[in-house]
Amino acid sequence: MVRHNNQLPDNIPQLQNLIKRDPESYKEEFLQQYQHYKSTVEVFNLAPNKFNKSLDELVIFMTQIY
Repeated sequence: MVRHNNQLPDNIPQLQNLIKRDPESYKEEFLQQYQHYKSTVEVFNLAPNKFNKSLDELVIFMTQIY
């Protein structure tokens, strides 16, 4: 399988698809997104009334992976 690591952090649907197909090979990319998710939640907690598109996308990603 060809890996496109440099493109994956910006292409959440593609990463989601790859993780579902081969979870072990994309463990590091998942962990990177998980850390990004946790950081984004912290930022959201500072201004919970403000919409955060990144958080929205990451929540969908996390729910689809688990």
